[in-house]
Amino acid sequence: MCSQVKYVEGTNVVELPYDELEKGADLTESIKHAYGFDGLGLLAVSGVPDLMEKRVRTLPMARKFAMLPDEVKEKTVHKESFYSFGWSHGKEMMKKDTPDWCKGSYYFNPEYNVPFEDEELVRQYPSFCHPNIWPRDDFPDLEHACMDLARLVVRTGFYAARVPAARLHNVIATSRTSKARLLHYFPLPTEAADAATDGSCDSWCGWHNDHGSLTGLVPAMYLDCATGEEVPCPDPGAGLFIRTRAGEVVRALLPPGCLAFQIGETAQVHSGGLLQATPHCVMEPRWDEAMDMPAGACEEQMLSGSAARFLPPGVPLLATRWKRDIDFGAFTTATLQSYYY
Repeated sequence: MCSQVKYVEGTNVVELPYDELEKGADLTESIKHAYGFDGLGLLAVSGVPDLMEKRVRTLPMARKFAMLPDEVKEKTVHKESFYSFGWSHGKEMMKKDTPDWCKGSYYFNPEYNVPFEDEELVRQYPSFCHPNIWPRDDFPDLEHACMDLARLVVRTGFYAARVPAARLHNVIATSRTSKARLLHYFPLPTEAADAATDGSCDSWCGWHNDHGSLTGLVPAMYLDCATGEEVPCPDPGAGLFIRTRAGEVVRALLPPGCLAFQIGETAQVHSGGLLQATPHCVMEPRWDEAMDMPAGACEEQMLSGSAARFLPPGVPLLATRWKRDIDFGAFTTATLQSYYY
């Protein structure tokens, strides 16, 4: 487990009821507490309709797809989009010069199978304009289950974004390029599991910031390797870890049955630093959305929460990928190039 970890009880993660968000209740102060400079950059939404039923149906499909023959999975691999559609395994570089073999990801647009008909747009921005890729012959149930669960996450995020910043809410409401990610974490080999006891807490997924606007997280499921049946979490030290601006590494224990939402770097820029990305699937704005700050915002202040002293090793600095007048498409390309080989 992580050295110098401060455990955060579930009650310490800001929790908001879905029905209050849906009807537009004023929860401004709670959301600011969650997403501001001194917050975790994380909040939980309770009481999301049908969440747990859709979760139990969909998440085990990640393991099922990961166990298919390589030649079947290879049909859905899409290098041209930086592996941002279909299956991706061992392509991300979450640690310097080390491909990430610990997890497999199935990427898709949760709202539109074909977001754009314009072939030039697809060619120019393949990482989020490309049509979805589904294994309809080899795994026909995957598409509907994934889209059904992911659309619920998008809708909940739409409600949760009403208060923090009008622009974030507008991005989610109008975007055709949201990104969803079905994740399967492979059992660590014995030697890797032993190495994880050296004080590091990123054995499954290296430290990073999400580069989009808002990331929704469905509660994880732990499955028996042999049977695929759900089991209790086998390690009380496992889970989501967050690095605070004070330099503490905390384990975020979410209330049971809640959706979680993290702020990404795009929302940090668009809010002028009012909202802060969470160093620790991704909702993205349009490719041509300007990555500009609010009028009068200070660039130094906006970037302050992403300075090297606040980030774990291996997380690329926002200042190396963002500049004035850049659009989201160019920002995405720079970010993907920093994580993929």
